[in-house]
Amino acid sequence: MRSFTTAFTKPMLKGYQAGVMGYTYKGVRCLKSPIDIAIYLRLLWELKPRLILEVGSHSGGSALLFADLAEIMGLEARIISVDLNIPEGVRDDRITFLQGDVMNLGPVLEACGLDEIPHPWFVTEDSAHSHAGCLAALAEFSARMQPGDILAMEDGVLDDLGISERYDGGPNRALGEYLAAHPGVFEIAEDLCDMFGPNATYNPNGYLRKL
Repeated sequence: MRSFTTAFTKPMLKGYQAGVMGYTYKGVRCLKSPIDIAIYLRLLWELKPRLILEVGSHSGGSALLFADLAEIMGLEARIISVDLNIPEGVRDDRITFLQGDVMNLGPVLEACGLDEIPHPWFVTEDSAHSHAGCLAALAEFSARMQPGDILAMEDGVLDDLGISERYDGGPNRALGEYLAAHPGVFEIAEDLCDMFGPNATYNPNGYLRKL
């Protein structure tokens, strides 16, 4: 298994994290690493997904960003964003906001007719970052995704930030366990993880391609 250590140094990461946590898009909190936004740009253009599904809406800024990127690139992609609470500040006909819990995504995904949406899909898990939540998302989407679809498991950088214990090991623990227990389901998309250097991303080993 590849190391989950990112390319970010501790002195650099402190300031970088502050910028990410304050980052907005069109005045709406977005909370995305600019390096990963650049990775998304290439990913979306090359994959040309018919579905962009985000688990973890927060304020809605990232869903708005995905909708604009899809429109700019001429993608015929449905944008769905799921969270415990639907954002109040974003109303956009291109985005379907749904109320749901990462620990029980099946009912909300079935209610919106997810399995009828054509592939390829791009799914990003950016909700609670807990070990249990990440494992639940991996299990749910591994059963629904098709070969070539991509799932981004976000914010494994919590390890480098020294706070993953708050999340019971968080995304990296979940990824390590899942990939070891389920070989041949996903592969780490190293071309995306290492685009700017070995795991120079907030999602170390977190870009997964369905096999």
